[in-house]
Amino acid sequence: MNMPISSLLNRVLLNASSEASSAFQPPQQQSGAQAARTGSISFGSPATSNLPELSKNGQDDAGSSSFNQFMQQIGKLLQTALSAIDSLAQQVNKAHASPERINAASPAVANGPSTTPLANGTAAPSQTTTAANADVTAASSTSSSQAVNSNTALDPAKNSLTFENKGDKPMTIAFTPNADGSARPDDLTLQPGETKTQNFDANWSGNFRSTAGDGANATLGEVKFDGGSGQTYYDVSYIEGNNAAMTIGPAKGDGRVSGTLDDLVSNAPDGIKAKDADGNVYGLKKSTTSNQQDAAVVDYYRQHVAADKGYVIPSDDASTLGSSTKNLKVELKG
Repeated sequence: MNMPISSLLNRVLLNASSEASSAFQPPQQQSGAQAARTGSISFGSPATSNLPELSKNGQDDAGSSSFNQFMQQIGKLLQTALSAIDSLAQQVNKAHASPERINAASPAVANGPSTTPLANGTAAPSQTTTAANADVTAASSTSSSQAVNSNTALDPAKNSLTFENKGDKPMTIAFTPNADGSARPDDLTLQPGETKTQNFDANWSGNFRSTAGDGANATLGEVKFDGGSGQTYYDVSYIEGNNAAMTIGPAKGDGRVSGTLDDLVSNAPDGIKAKDADGNVYGLKKSTTSNQQDAAVVDYYRQHVAADKGYVIPSDDASTLGSSTKNLKVELKG
């Protein structure tokens, strides 16, 4: 049935009205006692209808015949109306079951990962980047780069971080899980040139750092396994300072890399260098303390770390990278 529902209803009602009018015509005007006996019918609202009063002895043959014909026609009209309603119901059910209607009602499935909190309190992944200072000279921002290479045999079904010490001094890595029930792995010590792989439980999230220095300032590696859309999220953060050069990226294949292995300390202004109690330099100061940014530190970091290559300030959300792999590679220099 292709007729619109509203048109079909109008047609049924018009037909019913026409057929009812033709089915029953009030008897010809009568006189005397006969007119008083048969009365007349006035169609209108129920409150104003004047149906004929039937005598106990019945009406005359003409009145009875007309009334019977009228009731028969009403029955036919009711059958027609019920048939039309049934057809309308079928049409409505068919419309609701059509693929076009189902597709139009189905919500779109997001292709991007859902928002996942990381250790620094930021969310993964947002595409909005806020510059720290309009006068800062930023390093060039790139959307992709070569993945970190690794020859370690890895199980693609297990979450893992493979650490390689590319420096000339021993290095110890300490882990801090987020407050979500993630277990804390034991510290990991790497000799120069040594590579070790640390496996993690499902959904593990937290950060790790080199223990070099006095602990007041440290480069953070942050990771969230089994995040939104099954992605692994990761970044390098300089918000808490710098005590080691660090990069994080997929262990195999191409993928984006966060962080840098460049020496950021040697040519830094003395005022932003991190020193231990004996005055020995071991890194760079925090960029942000208690939500207060150190403009000199931010400016220096930003010249060497693009906004999508590492967190310098908390709003560098473009630095939260995502990958479908469960195996990441971390390279460090002390």
